Amino acid sequence: MADPNQIEHVLARLASAPARLASLLGKLEAADAVASASPGELSPADVLARVRAANDILVPRILYVLVRDNPPLIGYEEGRWEEVMRYRTLPVSDSLQTLRLQRSELVRALKALDPEEWDRAGTHEVRGPMTVLEIADQIAGLEEDYLAQIERAGGALGG
Repeated sequence: MADPNQIEHVLARLASAPARLASLLGKLEAADAVASASPGELSPADVLARVRAANDILVPRILYVLVRDNPPLIGYEEGRWEEVMRYRTLPVSDSLQTLRLQRSELVRALKALDPEEWDRAGTHEVRGPMTVLEIADQIAGLEEDYLAQIERAGGALGG
């Protein structure tokens, strides 16, 4: 059975990410949000678009696993997803508001799970079996990586 301490840690990371993201983006000037810190790095606005795409891909996986026994989990590339959805063209405030609402719903649903439900799994076409806890941890980890990238960009831009 999933470790209750690990579950609480993942829930805390998931719950805090949208506010942390908003805080970091709020510290940057509008021009900084569209400028990349260095070649090969995504701009803060690009990072937000990737966060939105990653959530669109990963959150439904949790739901699939909770409503079906061992569902297939199809792999998608978040950069392509972001391009198709045109998240980069949305106002940052709109994307942040949507992310906050979606995350609130996700955290509320996850908090209601029984401990054994965190161990339910689906099979990713590349990674193999993935539990609800592993997918939730993947979301939190990706966001932490993206938050660190925005912090680096802010420092490079003088933010």
